[in-house]
Amino acid sequence: MAIDGPVHAYVPSAPGCWAAFGALRADEMLRFAGLEANNLVVDSYMAQHPGDGLDRRDRQSVFVHLVSLCAVLERGASPLRSPDVLRAVLARQTDFPVLLRARGPGELTVLSAMGATSAEDHDARVRAWAGSVWASWREHHSRIRAALDTVWPVAHK
Repeated sequence: MAIDGPVHAYVPSAPGCWAAFGALRADEMLRFAGLEANNLVVDSYMAQHPGDGLDRRDRQSVFVHLVSLCAVLERGASPLRSPDVLRAVLARQTDFPVLLRARGPGELTVLSAMGATSAEDHDARVRAWAGSVWASWREHHSRIRAALDTVWPVAHK
């Protein structure tokens, strides 16, 4: 969606994409409040929008949200635990590597998660999007898994 408008301070996205993310989050709060998949929306969006790595905040954002996606998608953690995973990684690490994707952002985007007709549909759409984002970072999976390994006992309680 090509529009003019605000964007995030350090998450590089087009105004239309940022607006779609905001609309999805608003829809979640109105129709799907409290669903586990809602945390996956934030993880997926942030991990799908890496910067050039010059800003520590964008390096940190991509890294910690990928660790959270790994915890949910590979280790079976509840998406409700995503904030715990993020805090545990941030408490353990102070600098974050520049991660660059060899391929594009994945087959699915925030638009794929929009328009759900039920809580089950919302969950399925968001989980599919999250899986697509995670797969798009495959060349960094071992690094992300290693970071998760350092916090997993604490983050998974």
